[in-house]
Amino acid sequence: MDYSEFRQDEINGWSQRAGGYGKATALATVQTIPTLLAAVRLYPGARMLDAGCGPGYAAGAAMALGASCVGVDNAPAMIDAAHTRYPGSEFKTGDIEALDFPDHSFDIVAANIVLFHVTDPRKSIAEAFRVLRPGGRFAFSQWCGPDRSECYKMIYDVIAAHADMTLASPAPNAFDLSQPDHAKSVLEDAGFTDTATVHVPNVLRTGAESFYDFFMQFGVRIPLIMQRQSDQVQATVRAEIDERAQAFRVGDEFHMPMPSIVVSGQRPA
Repeated sequence: MDYSEFRQDEINGWSQRAGGYGKATALATVQTIPTLLAAVRLYPGARMLDAGCGPGYAAGAAMALGASCVGVDNAPAMIDAAHTRYPGSEFKTGDIEALDFPDHSFDIVAANIVLFHVTDPRKSIAEAFRVLRPGGRFAFSQWCGPDRSECYKMIYDVIAAHADMTLASPAPNAFDLSQPDHAKSVLEDAGFTDTATVHVPNVLRTGAESFYDFFMQFGVRIPLIMQRQSDQVQATVRAEIDERAQAFRVGDEFHMPMPSIVVSGQRPA
């Protein structure tokens, strides 16, 4: 399957969202970072690669704890945002499915909610294994699918009922690595040992008036589907999602359960 259009759409979409990431996507993704860094057993002096770094939140947290970090992302505007947030730090544009680093370059590789967006997660995992030093650790985080996420269940139920999914460009299964046992087996197939998974009960909190409008800025995959629908379908989906989201309103905010998992393993020594 050719996912090249999806890949370019993802790069463009995240470049467009780089400036607003802190007020949208980060409201949920940063909640996973403490568990992610615990899974790689971060320590002062470790050299870490933040793969798919976005504006650099995971790298910034690791650096605050004494690690040295390099961040790589394929959206140039995200790299600009990372440099702005962490001036003087090492961030560069690159492809985490084909990393531009020699073998055994890092003690740690971390990927926070990013394999959800690549065309071939297994290539990214293989690259993480390659650039790790023997004994190094890798961890990635992934959104739970509609079977365990009230947020994604609501959104995909409504979209499936009204939208024509064939209008969207071909894309890999977003939730392929969302089942813990399967995710561990993928790491083990890549050569990792000591694999483990941890559930993280993220809750997306936003004071937005329309949850649908907010979510169109939160991610890229859903907008890629919705922007190709008719005006009538978009209006219907917006109205139904906003109606269902009221069940998660707490005062002036939506508190939307959006759990993730962290999957980790070690490159054998």
